[in-house]
Amino acid sequence: MPLAIGTTGGVAMAAVAFWFFKKQAEHVVEGRAEQYDMMVFDVVHRIDNPAMHRFMEAITQLGTHAAIGSAAGITALAMLRDGRRGDAWTVVVSTGGAMAINTILKNIFQRQRPQELARRIKLPKSHSFPSGHSLLSAATYPIVAHHFVQHRSIGIQALVHSLAGLTILSVGFSRIYFGVHFPSDVLGGFAAGFGWLGLTSLSHTVVERS
Repeated sequence: MPLAIGTTGGVAMAAVAFWFFKKQAEHVVEGRAEQYDMMVFDVVHRIDNPAMHRFMEAITQLGTHAAIGSAAGITALAMLRDGRRGDAWTVVVSTGGAMAINTILKNIFQRQRPQELARRIKLPKSHSFPSGHSLLSAATYPIVAHHFVQHRSIGIQALVHSLAGLTILSVGFSRIYFGVHFPSDVLGGFAAGFGWLGLTSLSHTVVERS
């Protein structure tokens, strides 16, 4: 994945993603995010049926530390088995760094979760901005997907990466559905995750080429 993104792609991805995160953070701090947060909540929370609940419950688990750590660990071990030690370290750094960044950012912004809107699942005790599930999914699943299909046809690669993208979006949506994150938290998580993915891809490419 890092070599597929390349140096220019890594710079562009990181720059655009972190710029978007900065804008989201400003909206949150200044209170401007609340208006569109409530508008999105009003639409999403009209969806309420047992089938959707069960589906969202399964999807949201894909963004947990356990699921992300397992996906990254399995991918790293597979890379080590193939003799790709540098790639394996990139996966570990990308996921481990994303977990650390998530904790740091939550402690910096200390946004309270939407307690009155939480439903169906227990409200986490951590802070709200950014969404950790969204951040970790964005930083990890693209690399995992690329590893398993990089030598397949373009069609299969496109399909798997599309599924990975859909998974990332679904994880973020599930956090809004359950009311444990504001929509702006999810957007901030996506931005921080893709920004970190861009940086790790850039650093990996630079090291490999040198």
